[in-house]
Amino acid sequence: AAYGCYVWPSALVLSEFLFYNRTSFINKTVLEVGAGTCLPSLTIIKSSKPSHMVVTDIESIVPTMQQCLELNQVSDSVWIGALEWGQFGTPNSIDYLIQHTIQAEWNSSIDYIIGSDTFYDPKEFENLLVLVSYVIHHHNPHCIFYTTYQERSSKRSIQYILDKWNLQCRLISKDAFEFDELKYTCEQDTESEIKVNAGILSSVFLLEISKAK
Repeated sequence: AAYGCYVWPSALVLSEFLFYNRTSFINKTVLEVGAGTCLPSLTIIKSSKPSHMVVTDIESIVPTMQQCLELNQVSDSVWIGALEWGQFGTPNSIDYLIQHTIQAEWNSSIDYIIGSDTFYDPKEFENLLVLVSYVIHHHNPHCIFYTTYQERSSKRSIQYILDKWNLQCRLISKDAFEFDELKYTCEQDTESEIKVNAGILSSVFLLEISKAK
């Protein structure tokens, strides 16, 4: 649970991408999985004015998410709660959230899923993609999942899971959203108070996952 209390490099990259493409999320319903300190969600809330922002993580991280949003004076159009990946038919499952809140209360659908460093624990890779697949194949076929991950092992791959759940993946270059690593790595650059190792940022990649054609 302690992992959810830090701003990880993957969150910085994803947030930069979301801000660069901020007009895409105006009046949309966006779900963040594994939100932790909520930086990507906060980026969308502050820059895009989504119709609904759904901020989720495991049960023990919910107080952290609530505190982060309160500190940033965020409350309108935001739903905060626990979400269990790969589970169905429980109060913390994706089908329950869609049926009882997103559809029943909001008469809406999930347009985008976002998540930073969601491919951290190999045991959870398929559970996450089962969730994404459910949203895309049983809820909104046009939904797109944007996620950043830090490559920690070249032996890890999600391609076979993507194929299994009828999903496709596209790598998005950091150049496509003018990501400036120096802002986070150069001590003399005062644009960002957050500083990280340049090598770590170079190992962060952005993926777009959608319905397979």
